[in-house]
Amino acid sequence: MALKRMIARRGCPTEIWSDNGTNLRGAARELHNIFNENMKTEANLKTIRWRFIPPGAPFMGGAWERLIRSVKNSLNTVLLTKNPTEEVLNTLLAEVEYTVNNRPLTYVTTDPEAPESLTPNHFLLGGSAAAPAPGTFNESDLNSRAQWRVSQQLADMFWSRWLREYLPELQHRREPHGRGEALKIGDVVLIADNTLPRNTWPRGVITAVYPGTDGVTRVADVQTKNGVLRRPTKKIVVIPTGPAVLLKKIRRATIDDVRRRMFGTAITEVEL
Repeated sequence: MALKRMIARRGCPTEIWSDNGTNLRGAARELHNIFNENMKTEANLKTIRWRFIPPGAPFMGGAWERLIRSVKNSLNTVLLTKNPTEEVLNTLLAEVEYTVNNRPLTYVTTDPEAPESLTPNHFLLGGSAAAPAPGTFNESDLNSRAQWRVSQQLADMFWSRWLREYLPELQHRREPHGRGEALKIGDVVLIADNTLPRNTWPRGVITAVYPGTDGVTRVADVQTKNGVLRRPTKKIVVIPTGPAVLLKKIRRATIDDVRRRMFGTAITEVEL
């Protein structure tokens, strides 16, 4: 049912990656058998390739497992003592989905004044579809009779908590024992700050760095479109660069491919 919900909302995937959970193995096998029967009469069906990582190698799914863990931990913290109604919970989960899929992946230009960074929403929706939060909210709204205000405050709380969970995954830790690369003047960066409005990722260029007596840089100045901001390096994220023209072509081709996806596909299993 989860797969059908995803297909109904996003279109049919060409590949599914997962671990070897018995529920996932069973789902792949059952769907494979069902669609094999349909293929006798429908010759032009596409194929979903269900890829399983090797048994005993959960680290090979680390990219998605870490993201899932950050979302689970954040939701557990936000909802620990809350009992939202079904309507509020559904709205919160939709907001969480948008927030997670609005995380920056890369950018297509080194110009910090450029409109926006590339996000998963560009592939899913054809754009970031950004919409400002409908007002400001605080903890008193959790007791409001207006359920939409409750959902928006919970969404703000998720954003604040999730950013703390996700930020270490975005950056290589710049710690005294030398892991990661030091920030340098000219780096194009994102500022991750959970005190900013939800889904806000200001972009800028490093204009100055301030090494400590041990030679480790922990503070830097970032030139943004609103001025120069001084921030700790733990809240600064360097996004990988690439040729602007190439990245634009990749983005365009990928979005067009997503838009061409259709329903009605077969299931095959592939092991790595």
